[in-house]
Amino acid sequence: MCLIKAKPVLAALLLCLSAGAAAAQEAPGDGPKGQLMIYGSLDYSKTSAPHDKSSSFSTSPNAGIPIGIGYFFNNNSLIGINAAFARNKDADGNLALRHQELGLWYSPSMTIGEHFLLIAQVDAHYVWGKSPAGAAALTPYTGYRLRAYPMLGILLGKGWALKFKFGELSLLSTKAKGQGTVNNYVAGLSGATFGTGISKNFTFRKHAK
Repeated sequence: MCLIKAKPVLAALLLCLSAGAAAAQEAPGDGPKGQLMIYGSLDYSKTSAPHDKSSSFSTSPNAGIPIGIGYFFNNNSLIGINAAFARNKDADGNLALRHQELGLWYSPSMTIGEHFLLIAQVDAHYVWGKSPAGAAALTPYTGYRLRAYPMLGILLGKGWALKFKFGELSLLSTKAKGQGTVNNYVAGLSGATFGTGISKNFTFRKHAK
């Protein structure tokens, strides 16, 4: 991975959004307070060429949106747990990379009109997996990921929404047995940090007759 020195621009954006979301609370009965939300994305790709055959199945943990479940503790903010994974296979069908993440997330949002949301999300993940180490077999590693990113949400009705991630500020720190710690930083608003996902809200409130 490329090492990119983090800049405070995206962090400032997320802090401003969090403050705006806290000030934009709706009346208790008008929003999703008390609902559960399930969200995420899945990606599968396969390359088939004479000299390049491989496949990948993942949540795109480096640029995508993890799979998760959250609880609306007020009309504009959620907290929950999420997970991410990646599996890459080489031309012979052998495992070339295995990566897993599991952690907590917090997400404030702010409505824009009737159909759009401006969303911030913060993830704190424990990570583990196996990666190539030169000519040797896959080497186990562990570590953590801290990540903050903005998203645009499009409300589709009946609790469904599309989510578009368009930036990221993150640190991925991993350490393999017998090796030093590797820190990877990402900061930017670019295609390399773009991701898409979908979410669905579930309510357990009884509607008045």
